[in-house]
Amino acid sequence: MPLTKHILPATAFAELADGGGGPATMRQLSEAQLSKHLMLLCALAEAARGPQPGPAAFRAGFRQLAKIQADGPAAADWLLGSPHLGGWIHDSLIRQDQGGTPDFGHFAGLVAAAAVRAGRPADLEVPVRDGRVLLPGLGSLLVPGGGDDGEAAWLRLRCDGQLVTAGDQLVLPAGQLVPDDGTTAVVPGWRGTPAVRASAGGRDWTVLLETGDPYLDRYSLPMRTAMSAAELGEWRERVRAAWSVVMDRHRWAAEPLGEVISVIVPLTPQSETDLVSGTTPAAYGAFATSWPPDPVTLAETLVHEFQHVKLCGLLDLVPLVRTGGQPVYAPWRQDPRPASGLLQGVYAHAGIVRFWQAQRHAETDPDGLLRAQVLFARWRSVIGPAVQTLRQTGSLTPAGIRFAERLAAQGERLSAETVPPAVGQIAAQVSLDHRLTWELRHLVVDADGADRLAAAYAGGGATGPEPVRTWIAEDVRKVDASLRSRLLNLRYLDPSRYRTLCADGVLPLSAADRLLLADRSEDAVEAYRAQIADSAGPQFDAWIGLALALHQRPPSPLHEVMATRLALIAEVHARLAGPVDPLDLARWFT
Repeated sequence: MPLTKHILPATAFAELADGGGGPATMRQLSEAQLSKHLMLLCALAEAARGPQPGPAAFRAGFRQLAKIQADGPAAADWLLGSPHLGGWIHDSLIRQDQGGTPDFGHFAGLVAAAAVRAGRPADLEVPVRDGRVLLPGLGSLLVPGGGDDGEAAWLRLRCDGQLVTAGDQLVLPAGQLVPDDGTTAVVPGWRGTPAVRASAGGRDWTVLLETGDPYLDRYSLPMRTAMSAAELGEWRERVRAAWSVVMDRHRWAAEPLGEVISVIVPLTPQSETDLVSGTTPAAYGAFATSWPPDPVTLAETLVHEFQHVKLCGLLDLVPLVRTGGQPVYAPWRQDPRPASGLLQGVYAHAGIVRFWQAQRHAETDPDGLLRAQVLFARWRSVIGPAVQTLRQTGSLTPAGIRFAERLAAQGERLSAETVPPAVGQIAAQVSLDHRLTWELRHLVVDADGADRLAAAYAGGGATGPEPVRTWIAEDVRKVDASLRSRLLNLRYLDPSRYRTLCADGVLPLSAADRLLLADRSEDAVEAYRAQIADSAGPQFDAWIGLALALHQRPPSPLHEVMATRLALIAEVHARLAGPVDPLDLARWFT
């Protein structure tokens, strides 16, 4: 099985950097994945030695794959491009690097799935676990009593192109061993992987809802491994509705997305209100998400995660960022991120901004329009600063610098569009709240420098404060996500629920927070000011609230210094004896 050398044309690189991806470019990324997986398979084959059932099954599968590829590339390409194969290969290589034993036998099931799908002959020993033979990408053969103790049993699986024979008892037509899209007839002894067939705008899309492959259970939340028929029906309807949104309003993303994304992994969230999604470089063509609250949110998730998938494919061909370096601030995360993570995030958010740019012109409901407008305004404002941070890390390769330049140009174009002043105010406020919360959590202030500033202020020093060294670390201060922050975001993400909660008057908010949410900025400033001055302990949440309340007033040097040096001001304030007016201290810093 020969390997192919891949060189990405400059035009395709520029197309991807600009957020696009036409058919030819997507084809180049997908073809590179075939060679990548084949190369990794060859590396794994070096270790698949010995008479044990697992390595023997791998070697037989490898020979079978060579025969399939010789007969015609389509069936082999389906397997080599499968996220199921990618997830398993990456897991196997990690196990090998850590001194463990890869699950070699699983590969026989993968090859068997390719043979059954294409109606090609196959004769393989495959593992049985928990009473099933997994044919990844298709479904599972049900073999009662096989491997029920968690240890793999072994079964001979034969396919003559028409019939599939599993062991001595189960004989099924190969053409019926297909994923379950909700319309297929029940086949005794077979459980098809749940699938969705969506159609909109003259374009069909078939995607699996993977709930059974352990090698795609690799995200931050666990895979949903059991769903009722009703739940599956809800997922199918939600995916179809989201596909209609993407096709109708975001066709620039829909066309390539439909060619590449073949698997959605439903996740089990920690709470019903959480929405978590993700991708992994190990499984090109797949992404994971918890239950989305509405079709537009899922449509945004499709665009968002597809951006990550594209970038993962590009990074397999062109290195854009070097490893190492100090972690930095990412406006969409609570934790410090490496440069590679920031690059992934800014590229994904460039796609999100483009999504809401179009969506805000499609919304007719006032609450939906507010959400679209604020999300567009908020995320477009972070593209330029995030790219600048990337440049400052010094981690970008020459190709990465060119990529970042095109990302920055996108941000500049998007910033030229106007939004209503009230929308811009909300977006700026939640962005400031996120950044200040992050800085108070993760920004270390040099203690000696803070001591000197406190002494200078207490002694009536009239000169401007000296520079103080700061750096980033994990969880420097205990600053929890406040109810106020959640409400500031709920105000545009779910305005109806926000209005209901505020009208009830039962939320456990401080008096200052209530004034801030009511846009009574002058009163809120005074309330936060008193709360900080009268407290013996640190009031980090109140410091953030004070900065937000000042942000609601006209711009001033006081507003600016609170927005840019809050962690330092709070550290100096904590070193001063007796009640100290936080605004007087902040003015000293101006």
